[in-house]
Amino acid sequence: MYMADIVYLKLSESCLADKKKVKVKDVAKVLSANADLRFGVENLELMSFSGSKEQQVISVMYILQLIHQRFPDCTVMPLGATDVVVYYRTYDTSDKVKQIMKFVFICLVAFFGAGFSIMSYNSDVNMVGQLDVMKNIFVGKTETAYPVAGIAYSLGLFIGIIIFFNHGARKKFTDDPTPLQVQMRQYEQEVNQTVITDSERKKAVRDVD
Repeated sequence: MYMADIVYLKLSESCLADKKKVKVKDVAKVLSANADLRFGVENLELMSFSGSKEQQVISVMYILQLIHQRFPDCTVMPLGATDVVVYYRTYDTSDKVKQIMKFVFICLVAFFGAGFSIMSYNSDVNMVGQLDVMKNIFVGKTETAYPVAGIAYSLGLFIGIIIFFNHGARKKFTDDPTPLQVQMRQYEQEVNQTVITDSERKKAVRDVD
């Protein structure tokens, strides 16, 4: 056994296939000192989607079985996840009007939903009364001070949200992931795990015979 016969296989947790035929290189990273062996493993076909919107769970054991059938003399060292969720979607790029309407609808829902939440919070904590107390403390009982306090509060709320989410326009303030990115990553992991669990219960996982 030579080092050139060893293949390192790092499986992803999930991937989005852009073609109906799914190969090893689409779901995993392959490393080997033997370039021909690496090329052969990367281009092994795992499955093929038939519909326009599907998902499939593939076990690393199934991939190892295919590799050993095609290259019986090589040793495969699996790394990473034990199962990968492959998503396949076809998008109709010609229907731009529908995509624009969907984008505008989501923006409106997010905008009015966030605005209603902020107003509900301000009502619960009696923010108007607190601003009135702060006005009396700092500037006294004048009629022109209240709008200034309201404007300062609104600007502070806006700036605080921008800093908290670490995003301003198209540029991030730091290299750290934003809270939204963290939550989306956790959601993605939970969705993948749920898909894997449901597929195992339905015995729909591509696994060894």
